[in-house]
Amino acid sequence: MIVIATVVSSLAVAVALLLFCFLVISFVKTDPKKSRELDWPKRANIISGTARGLQYLHEDSRLKIVHRDMKASNILLDDQMNPKISDFGTARIFRGNQLEANTNKVVGTFGYMAPEYALEGIISTKSDVYSFGILLLEIITGKKNRGFYSQYQAQSLLLHAWQLWNEGTGKELIDRNIIDSCPVSEALRWIHIALLCVQDDPARRPTMSLVVLMLGSNAVNLPQPSAGPKSLVKFTSILSRQSSASLSGSSFLASDHSTASVLLGS
Repeated sequence: MIVIATVVSSLAVAVALLLFCFLVISFVKTDPKKSRELDWPKRANIISGTARGLQYLHEDSRLKIVHRDMKASNILLDDQMNPKISDFGTARIFRGNQLEANTNKVVGTFGYMAPEYALEGIISTKSDVYSFGILLLEIITGKKNRGFYSQYQAQSLLLHAWQLWNEGTGKELIDRNIIDSCPVSEALRWIHIALLCVQDDPARRPTMSLVVLMLGSNAVNLPQPSAGPKSLVKFTSILSRQSSASLSGSSFLASDHSTASVLLGS
C-alpha cells in the first residue's frame, strides 16, 4: 500500500511518522550490521513503493504533482518498511495538459536536482524521474551521491556509476552488505533503470509508469542509457566539489544533503 504523507494536524500522528523517518537514512552510518539488516528485499520494497508513489503523483492523481525535492530523507518508512513520500512544501501542481513550467527560483537539494532544473529552472515530471534515479542508485550502493569518494578521487556517485557501467563492471556498485541477499542480475537491471532515469536529456528519461513496469517485469526490454553531453559531467563535478568541502565520508546519507534556494540570473 502506498501512502502519500501530507501535512497532518495531529501531533501524535506526526511524531509516529517521524519515528520511522530516518530508518533508511541511518542504516549504514557506521554500523555494517544495521546495513545488513536492511537487506535487498527491504530495499527493493522501498524502491518499488516510492516508484509507485511518484507514478500516482504524476499520472493517477486528479492533479498532476511534481514533487521537486525527492530525496532519501523525504521517504518515510512505517513499521512494515513501506515507504511514504513526504514534504510537499516545494511541490508544483500542473493543470490540464501542462507538461513543464519555468521558474526563476530553483528550490531543492543539490545532488538530486536534474540539470535542466538546476541550471535553467525547467520543471517537469522528468525532474522527479531524475531525482528518483539518484535515489535508486543510493539505495542499491549504500552510498550518497554528494560527498562520494572513489578510490582515487572525489566525484559524484552518479559519475562513478556511469564509469563502472561503461566499463562493464556495474556489479561493483552493489552494496557489499547486501550481496548475499541480492540477485545480482536484478540489481544490475535496476542500476540500468537508474541510469535511464538520470539521462541528461529529459525526453530520453522514462515516465514513472514505465519505471514501475520495468522494475516489476524482466520482460520489458531496456534501451541503452546515454551518458549525455559534457554539460552533465560539468554539472555533477561542480556539485561534487561543493559537497567535498562540507561533507565527509561516503556512507549513504550520513548527513542530509544541503537544501538550496537558488535565484537564476543571466
